Amino acid sequence: MKKIALMAFLLAATIGLSGCTLGDKISGIFNKNKMVVLEPEAAKTKAQTYINENLLPEGITVAIGEVTEESGLYKLAINFSNGNKVDSYMTKDGKQFFTEGMDMNKAKASADTLPTNEPTMELKTEIITEGTGEATVKSGDSITVDYTGTLEDGTKFDSSVDSGQPFTFTIGEGTVIQGWEQGLIGMKVGEERKLIIPAELGYGAQGQGPSIPPNSNLLFDVKLISIN
Repeated sequence: MKKIALMAFLLAATIGLSGCTLGDKISGIFNKNKMVVLEPEAAKTKAQTYINENLLPEGITVAIGEVTEESGLYKLAINFSNGNKVDSYMTKDGKQFFTEGMDMNKAKASADTLPTNEPTMELKTEIITEGTGEATVKSGDSITVDYTGTLEDGTKFDSSVDSGQPFTFTIGEGTVIQGWEQGLIGMKVGEERKLIIPAELGYGAQGQGPSIPPNSNLLFDVKLISIN
């Protein structure tokens, strides 16, 4: 599904300069002269709050374990309430959040090119239909989904439902946009979820072909068919 290929590898959530959540839009976040560094405990608290409040369905929570340093970032051990565990990363100023399995150098280069003066919004998720079973999507899982993607004005740009071809990919490998990498974590089989993805977690200022203009916020209805 080429339309959901990553524009710039697992780029972190990015929100406005004045915010305090994990996705604040900034420029030069890897410029050490401009970075306000959080203490590890503060980074831990911020990541835990952001993930629990924005990325997970009701009933699923995470607790952040050990915080270490790797490649100039904080590495966070994320423990799900259902027993699953993944590692993720956050810039030391707390402004960007990355899933495991990413190319750090490409992510840093992409982050340095982010604009600083455009309004944006957070990734939002809404469960339309509850799933079943104990298994939930985590980084490293191969999953199969049906989806329909639209622009904010309702224009449909892609749909596996229409084509009759469900899409299979692996979370954390960088084959889908960051809004999917983050927004599908915690889903159960049979669950239907709506994702409202800001442009920064989609195709950004470049857009994607004629169907997705630059700086487009994206809406996806996604149903999890299986965790393979």
